Amino acid sequence: MNRLERFADSRWLGWLAAFGLFLLSRPFPGVHHDGRLYVGDALAKLDPGGVGRDLIFVHDGQFGFSLYTPVLARLIAMLGVSGATLAIVLVTLLLWFVALALLIERLLADRSQGERWVALVFAAILPPLYGAMNVIGFGEPYATPRGLAEAAGLLGMAAYLSGRRVLALGACALGMLFHPIMGLCAAAAIGLAICLEDRRWFWAGLAALGVLVVAGLFRLPLADRLVTVMDPAWRAIVETRSPILFPSQWSAETWGRLAVQACTLAAAASLLTGAARRLALGGLAAGLAGVAAAALLADHVSLLLFLQAQTWRTLQPMAVLATIGLALVCIEAPRKGASGLIGLAFLSIAWMVRGISDLGLLIAPVGLAFLLLGDRVRLSRPRLYGAIAVGALVVALVGYGALRSYALREALARLPDAWPFSQGLVWASDLPALLIAGGLSLWMAKAWKAPGRSLRLVGLLVVGLSATLLWDDRSAYIRQRDAGRDPTLVSMMASRPGEVLWLAGDVEPWLVAGRASWISKVQSAGVVFSRPLAMALHDRVARVEAAGLAGPDWIRPLLMDALKPPPPKPEKVRAFCAASDAPAWIVSPLWDGEGVLDAGLKARVWSPAAPYAEDLSDASGRRWMTAHRYAVIPCRGG
Repeated sequence: MNRLERFADSRWLGWLAAFGLFLLSRPFPGVHHDGRLYVGDALAKLDPGGVGRDLIFVHDGQFGFSLYTPVLARLIAMLGVSGATLAIVLVTLLLWFVALALLIERLLADRSQGERWVALVFAAILPPLYGAMNVIGFGEPYATPRGLAEAAGLLGMAAYLSGRRVLALGACALGMLFHPIMGLCAAAAIGLAICLEDRRWFWAGLAALGVLVVAGLFRLPLADRLVTVMDPAWRAIVETRSPILFPSQWSAETWGRLAVQACTLAAAASLLTGAARRLALGGLAAGLAGVAAAALLADHVSLLLFLQAQTWRTLQPMAVLATIGLALVCIEAPRKGASGLIGLAFLSIAWMVRGISDLGLLIAPVGLAFLLLGDRVRLSRPRLYGAIAVGALVVALVGYGALRSYALREALARLPDAWPFSQGLVWASDLPALLIAGGLSLWMAKAWKAPGRSLRLVGLLVVGLSATLLWDDRSAYIRQRDAGRDPTLVSMMASRPGEVLWLAGDVEPWLVAGRASWISKVQSAGVVFSRPLAMALHDRVARVEAAGLAGPDWIRPLLMDALKPPPPKPEKVRAFCAASDAPAWIVSPLWDGEGVLDAGLKARVWSPAAPYAEDLSDASGRRWMTAHRYAVIPCRGG
């Protein structure tokens, strides 16, 4: 065989194809989500007299525990914001995928190469969300340290499966240098797996925990944080801004998704043996224990350390292992007769309806019961019931696909001309994952032969080209914003030093103006880590709302749709700007098709290189709005 033929027959082709699908499922949105915080902190380190004066960095309660932003700051100094974030996200995703592939190679070492590849694709493309309110997922395409810590955790789990416990926990410790919380998540799963192997470790762990609790009750240094209670005023602000930290506020959909992932992993554990089974059960136990600790110690008792540790994040290893486990269930269940088919149908349907009320919580346990009971389920007509299960699954797949297709078509049709297509919307629809996972499951169930070499090579080429062309999912505005400071805007604001209140957007003061932000939604993401930050932001949000410059969505971004900012009124702006700590400038969008601002605001007009677009809610309903120009309004001292 020539080199091309050998490559077509090698596992490298499969790994590259799976990595291409992984990139397609995680398009790059630019400086987005929690990546805004870490990019902002990196800019603050580079510009302590400008961005560094922002409240979130002055009252820093979290960035000092990570090596990530010093590294990111160096990259930004060399490559600029856009180049640095793109590079670090791409490297993070590559490391994450490699760690995932190594984990699956060890977890399913007794399976065929084809079955391991199917599991890799499932883990790469299935919905990655875990926890509450569709906020956090694994393997995220954001410039955050979570991905690096998760990759270290996956490597740690792979090392555990190789019998290297010290190396496994050492990898988790390495991850903790970048994100202490996420590093602990994989360590918890590995630790519980070790306890299942030798229960003496379980009792030793309980004894150590008891010693810590006693030390905390005696208020010994460091240990006293275990029993420190968050004061009610601070907790009220955190509850409003970050309800994901409080399981009592989680929606039915959250519990449904948790149940689907837990039941899938439990079913997969029954199909595994040895260390692989112990790791699956350890991940399951760690996830459930983390949620229980969050519900009791953080939510109910308000213990500060547990609120900040966010123990519910131990759901992350469980969620990753559940996607691998679903592939294993799809491979094995059809071989177990009618009960296996019924269990697979219920579990697969549960994955499809996981975001609809508590349907996942009701359906997934039924599928788990059939899969665990297996031959012990006595069916009078097993072939008929098996055929009914397959028919129900096919109907569900077709119906769900049709509904998601309609929703995707409507979402894409609503996109504005300023951003005519979003790869992120396509993958968020679940359609690509549904088609790929369904096709692979059918291929394995029918034991079809692998496609020919030519078809495999063409498939890799198509996936590779698609990933190259579509991975960067930024709009023209985001590309320009991430490019850095706008000289025209910087010059326009040069006469008044100080903070900027940007009324539509989030990181523009840091990136485009090179200034501290007076108040923004993104700043409030860190309120659980700093009481002074929480109190200061709460006061400023109240003042912005009272001045008619923003709506209640600014302090409740996870609970409310983004609202269209009210147009500034001269009399209210003058009263707001009279305060000694008011911002130097207010920047307000001039929405296309709407009237001009009042001349009393003395605004100057700035036009970004590309139009800004945002999906907002107003009196006429939720709709995309576009602004080609902004009003730059002088504030303090005006």
